[in-house]
Amino acid sequence: MGFRMATQFIDRVQDTIRAHNMAAPGDRVLAAVSGGPDSVCLLHVLLELGFAVEAAHLDHQTRDGESAADAEFTRGLCEKLGVPLHATSRPIAAEAEQSPLSFEEYARNARYAFLTATAQAQGISIIATGHHADDQAETVLMRVLRGTSPGGLAGIPPVRVSGTARIIRPLIAVYRRDILAYLSEHELSYRTDKSNADYCYLRNKVRNLLIPELATAYNPGLPEALARLAEVQRAENELLDEAASDFLERCFSAGRIDRGAFTSGALACQRRAIVAIGWRYGVECPFDRVEAARAFIMEGATGASCDLGGGVTLRNSRDRTDVLTGAPRTDDRVIALAVPGETPAFGRVFRVREIDARVIKSLMRYCSPTRQVLDADAVTEPLFVRFRRPGDRFIPYGMSGTKKLQDYFVDAGVPATERDSIPLLACGDKIAWVVGYAVATPFAVKKDEGRILEVEVVDATE
Repeated sequence: MGFRMATQFIDRVQDTIRAHNMAAPGDRVLAAVSGGPDSVCLLHVLLELGFAVEAAHLDHQTRDGESAADAEFTRGLCEKLGVPLHATSRPIAAEAEQSPLSFEEYARNARYAFLTATAQAQGISIIATGHHADDQAETVLMRVLRGTSPGGLAGIPPVRVSGTARIIRPLIAVYRRDILAYLSEHELSYRTDKSNADYCYLRNKVRNLLIPELATAYNPGLPEALARLAEVQRAENELLDEAASDFLERCFSAGRIDRGAFTSGALACQRRAIVAIGWRYGVECPFDRVEAARAFIMEGATGASCDLGGGVTLRNSRDRTDVLTGAPRTDDRVIALAVPGETPAFGRVFRVREIDARVIKSLMRYCSPTRQVLDADAVTEPLFVRFRRPGDRFIPYGMSGTKKLQDYFVDAGVPATERDSIPLLACGDKIAWVVGYAVATPFAVKKDEGRILEVEVVDATE
């Protein structure tokens, strides 16, 4: 690479950090270090840029002991560089077997939960991962192959919030070839994960077979083109999401879609509104289902019905389309939330982080149907997400006595067709938040200082 090339590499990473306001010089950063080339490069570059770096490593106890060797390598690397290391080991494969998630999904969630918990314990607000531009290209192409929304085409965000920390990707604008050249120039060794050559994983097939073939036959600059697509789409998504949110408020209320208002909307807003409505009822809508629902709302006959999936039905009257949930919900799962951290549940992702009450100027403005705050001192048992059960009671904010959840829904004007699809945030066996509606009095924040748990609910595709 040479001195000049190495300097250009450092400069490009620094430009990325500045462009996305990832971190300031001297900030403490927790680097996710697996021992592979990307994370070794990340660790070295962050040190070169003058950040106060600490490292985190989760041994998955996989690959016939190789993951333990990765952990030992990482420990030695951090000792050599003088970097504090926070490491732990868990039987991720065995844990994943007890989960409804695939191994890949479960392992990813476990890593991020470990990173956010470690950052919080160490008082660090920034987590850095080694995702780079080739990862971005692979992610975009994988989502194209599977079928995705415009949001999916935005790929891996350079910055996002998880728990109490911001996750940053300083290498997101550099490519694998540049990383390997940097490691070679600085004579930095790294570990190679043999599972990266296992073609039972889609990403490995896309990385090692599909992209090279497409690049050779059609466009040598394919990775760059896909990374640019993600960057462009991310900016346009921000604009479209704002427009679609306003549109949804105009055309959808209390389980009913105003057909006239919906028909007058822009095509992009119509599609995003249907995706959002499906999300509210726990339904993931692929493109063909979105298009069928869109045509039905605008052109379907009065009295006709359309299956949205997941037991949800659209039914037309002359001026509106009702969203009906037919048979009672049969999903009786109770899903524990990572605190702090992110947990996928029922087509959504629940993000929990601890914040200081003093940073919130107005609770009324800060809280929303998808974001609530709880008194952290009142959360003395694990948090769970589930749906309603017969006999559920809670204390709606402002009241001192319990109320049947069924009666609360009636008084709040919640349509009967929606009640089985509203997630409940529970602390032990007590309801803490009826998601989208009321927080329970015992868990409500009552003073402007102290520890607060923020719970945010987002689409699982974000």
